[in-house]
Amino acid sequence: MSAKLSFFIAGMTKVSRIFALVIAIAVLWLPMEAQAQCGNKNFDEYGVFLGVGYYNGEINPVSPFYKPKPAVGFNLRHVINDRFGVTFQAVWSELEGKDADFDNEYQKWRNASFKNQVVELSLQGEINFLPLVPGDAMRCFTPYVAAGPGLVLGSFVDEGLRFCIPFGVGVKYCPNETFTLSAEWKYRKLFSDVLDGITDDKYNLSYGETAARQRSFLGNDDCYSFIGVVLSFRPNGKGSRRCSAY
Repeated sequence: MSAKLSFFIAGMTKVSRIFALVIAIAVLWLPMEAQAQCGNKNFDEYGVFLGVGYYNGEINPVSPFYKPKPAVGFNLRHVINDRFGVTFQAVWSELEGKDADFDNEYQKWRNASFKNQVVELSLQGEINFLPLVPGDAMRCFTPYVAAGPGLVLGSFVDEGLRFCIPFGVGVKYCPNETFTLSAEWKYRKLFSDVLDGITDDKYNLSYGETAARQRSFLGNDDCYSFIGVVLSFRPNGKGSRRCSAY
């Protein structure tokens, strides 16, 4: 077994391994389910995600859209009916943060910084607020909510693969029977506190009284968000109207 693969497996928590199995089973099941409903179709929609990602944590506790970095990925969406869908999503981005960007005196003294790449795989259930029917001018638009389990692999402090929960809101628009355009903003709750590289609870006391101040906040896990658009394509075009999902 290669060193990289050994690190990848060793870095997985028990929870991450369970959800990796769940996602793998779901990804294998979706094409079979779509084929059963729609003849020779695989996934109902193939999509490309383009947007930005940004980080929240010890360095940036609350500010949205802090140091946004390009995020790219793809979607495989299985439409169950005009109200519900299931999406497998894979996204890559780079996240960054610097204490020097903030006016807080303690952050200026701490002067921490990081830049990490992340790859996320997730399986999200989607609920449309309105019925969505491609090609129907009266039912071609809807807001929606989405949430589900995810796994994130990052270059941060030997963490390996970790569990996260993506959840957020968006809007979908189907101008015809071939394409769906979505805009979404999803927050990622990461069950780890080392995305920003700040792992020690306190500095070494040998550096003086100031150095004993809390460096990271236990129980306050890091998180990140992606905001962007998804352009999805239905391979069968007009033939998709014959699919029971629509």
